[in-house]
Amino acid sequence: MGENQEQPKSHIATRLNVLFFFVFLFFAAVILRLAYVQIVEGEQYQHDLEKYSIRQLPIPAPRGRILDVNHNVLVSNKPVFTVTYTSEQKRAVDEEAVAEKLTGLLQMDEKMGTDKELVKKATELRTTLPVTLKPEQSQKVIQQLTPKINALPNPSHLKGMKDYDLVKTAFSLGLTVRSPFDENDREALQKKLPATINVDGKNVDTKTAYDRELLKYIITANIPYPIALEDKVKESLQKEVNLLLSKMPTVNELSSKTDAELLQYTAMFDLDVALPLTPEQRKYQWHRISILNSIRDYSMPKFIPRRIKENATEIEVAKINENLSELPGINVIVEPVRQIRQDEDGAFATHILGYISPINASQVNEYLAMGYSKTDRIGVEGLERYYEKDLRGKDGIMDVQVNKDAETVVKGQSRAAIPGNDLVLSLDYRFQSKVEEILKRNVNEMRRSAKGKVDSASAVVMNPNTGEVLALANYPDYDLNLHYNRKQFNENYEKVVAPAQLNNVTRGVFPPASTVKPISVMMALQEKLVTPYESIYDPGYFQFGDVKKRNWKLSGHGQVDARRAIAVSNNTYMYTMGWRLKERELAKGNSYRESFKVISFYNQQFGLGVKTGIDLPSEKSGWPAPTFEMGRIADALIGQYDSFTPIQLAQYVSILANGGYRIRPHMVKEIRKGSVDPKTPGDVITTIEPKVLNKIDIDPSYLKLVQEGMRRVTQGEGTAARTLAGLPFSVAAKTGTAQTGGTTSDNSLILGYAPYEKPKISFVVVVPHSGGHGSDKIAREMLEAYHALYPLSNTVTPTE
Repeated sequence: MGENQEQPKSHIATRLNVLFFFVFLFFAAVILRLAYVQIVEGEQYQHDLEKYSIRQLPIPAPRGRILDVNHNVLVSNKPVFTVTYTSEQKRAVDEEAVAEKLTGLLQMDEKMGTDKELVKKATELRTTLPVTLKPEQSQKVIQQLTPKINALPNPSHLKGMKDYDLVKTAFSLGLTVRSPFDENDREALQKKLPATINVDGKNVDTKTAYDRELLKYIITANIPYPIALEDKVKESLQKEVNLLLSKMPTVNELSSKTDAELLQYTAMFDLDVALPLTPEQRKYQWHRISILNSIRDYSMPKFIPRRIKENATEIEVAKINENLSELPGINVIVEPVRQIRQDEDGAFATHILGYISPINASQVNEYLAMGYSKTDRIGVEGLERYYEKDLRGKDGIMDVQVNKDAETVVKGQSRAAIPGNDLVLSLDYRFQSKVEEILKRNVNEMRRSAKGKVDSASAVVMNPNTGEVLALANYPDYDLNLHYNRKQFNENYEKVVAPAQLNNVTRGVFPPASTVKPISVMMALQEKLVTPYESIYDPGYFQFGDVKKRNWKLSGHGQVDARRAIAVSNNTYMYTMGWRLKERELAKGNSYRESFKVISFYNQQFGLGVKTGIDLPSEKSGWPAPTFEMGRIADALIGQYDSFTPIQLAQYVSILANGGYRIRPHMVKEIRKGSVDPKTPGDVITTIEPKVLNKIDIDPSYLKLVQEGMRRVTQGEGTAARTLAGLPFSVAAKTGTAQTGGTTSDNSLILGYAPYEKPKISFVVVVPHSGGHGSDKIAREMLEAYHALYPLSNTVTPTE
């Protein structure tokens, strides 16, 4: 019986051993397979894994809006169709065929250039133009190329060539040369060159010219300059030049070259060429090249969409959708662009709001370092530029899986974009719009009446107590929406946009004329050159050394004290003060030139000759006169010496109005969290508080005297009494007529504030070349317009 019991146990043990054996074999096989995969095929699998990686595509964030003081939208975003190209197809794409197809579907808005520029662009893109030169045209091209090729150096001479000659050779071959200038070199070169230089047929301001423009100018103009290239730069340039020289044909070989090759050589040597194209053919080729240029933007990764055309029409979108099978890589997306409020003639706040544009090639690296992408748009003028960091939102992110060819395989999760912050301005769009209309109408009326040669005017209105800008305008102006419609922009650029680009309120400099006399009076009183009640007899002139300086009223004003000197704008009183100042300095043993320093000291206390700090870009600090003749002391005291900007004059008159405080002018009142609902603005992030820059160091009684003199300007015999009398509120002002010299007519200026007893607004108007007329009439209309909205009596509550 015992034997029978042992037998089943033996069978079980055997079966378990068999089972364990198979389990062992299974795991052994798995381990061997893993080892094989990791050791033998590991490299292949690693390679396959590296085919795929996660890339992050940006989801554009809506840019912050710009609102007026009552939260009316001035700048917002609107959706538009944008045609893009992305290299993510698994099959090879004939990019030239895509460009050719799109040329027949899209109306491109790029401005056409010359045939020379067309050939150069085609050469850069490594494409050919379908043109056949006539025999005489080919011969002409060969004749142009012959002296260029003969002038090229032997490659063996490159090593011993001076840096200047090497750069010159590189330019002759069409190569781009890295700037050899440091800051000191640049400043020294700019001083040697004329104020304006001609580069590629365009006049360029020397002070703002790029290094490549300065370099090209001195090379093409054969201006010797001690260029010093870094060793690595020089070595690299020598290699590039040597490579091109080795490929250059001899003169005898030119006749055997194809038309396409001849055209490439003309592009290399920057030669003019006339292509045998009809106007329609030329337009077609420019459009094709423009599209191909966008498709072949090698500066961007393949997986980033490249914009072909913005603001595509619904008809164009429909055509593209119908032909998508022939347009690999082409997509139509919807993205936001800026939309600016328009007045009846389109233009509104041209010189305040600004516009956005793609990042300039020279700034790409700078913005990439700040987290931008090459396809981003940035503010390039106005508030859009000054408050770029606030208006710019935070892009969202979409994770996409791409293979080794940068082809999108899988789209992943996304992070929502965060809108930029909104700007709330201190101006009311109704008043701003009215000021623009007043300027435009008055300039056109003066133009028709032939008063001078009027073609422009500028005005600024401020709250003198806070620095808030209530209106800022120049005429001519233009509709900023043109920047977002390339076709219309190109059509209107020369006649509409170009003449109106400069913000004369912050960048235009003008002699202040008699508007500076209140400072001259305070200077004379503070320096004890005269007493408050001393009268000067004015016979109509003052003998300033060898020069007889005349009063504007040739018969003179008779007895004139400080207050009356301001009211009637007497020149002789100011000349007398200038003479006394000069004599005092001479008595101290100083040069008469010390008088200019005294005058400048007082001007700068009032912000004249220094930047105001307004929140708009590229503000000028004025223009100091370059000469110091003794007679110019008298000119300085009547505002015919240094030149200042209208915003400086506005800050100055605000100091007179508020009792002596120089306050920074500002356009923005608040910065709020971005919101898409115009009826519900976001929370306040920042409130712009008044910023006092300095308090004038002048006896308050002298300031009071000047205020009384300015009040008299609008009364009785005052120079603005005829225009500003009869208003339902009191006004203090000072007029000015600036002589411009030459054949141009005098400028007309006025500045002031109201109400006189408790100032709420200050204003400045400048009308160049008006023959000394017009600014006072504009000022009155502006005051009436403001009073209609915000009564200048005892309340600032807006009317309905």
